[in-house]
Amino acid sequence: MRHAATHPQQIFESDKDRVLTQTGHYQILNIAKQLKEKKYLPDYLLCSPAKRAVQTAQLLCKDLEISQKIIKTNPALYSGDIEAILQSFFLLDSSQHTIIVGHNPTISSLAHKLCLHTKTIILPTAGVVSLSFDIETWENLLDKPAELLFFIQPQID
Repeated sequence: MRHAATHPQQIFESDKDRVLTQTGHYQILNIAKQLKEKKYLPDYLLCSPAKRAVQTAQLLCKDLEISQKIIKTNPALYSGDIEAILQSFFLLDSSQHTIIVGHNPTISSLAHKLCLHTKTIILPTAGVVSLSFDIETWENLLDKPAELLFFIQPQID
């Protein structure tokens, strides 16, 4: 998942400190509704330490009515280092349904690396690509290409 819509970076403001707009809040509410319709609830949520990604993760948990205790941050998701992000999967243990909240172009590139069918998808703000892996453990992540389950983006009602 790409983080939701944010305010543009201001002079003297760190990129990491950018926060979500009202549109971003609406996008997350809409994505949560779509995830509920698909009966998809994560048991682990890994996100970038940037404020906009953490806000996205927290609001998503709130709107999905699940505990925010499943949220963990990982600096690799902000740095854009795809190999380091892939290494973080190995720490997921028994998680079955994980959401990763990150930034473009990294999050789209990660989806492309894991599943050939995502090559035409560039995630919009709050967009979600869901992939399924036929693996025994997360350490086998790169053994077989993932299957694309769905791609959703915020909808205007």
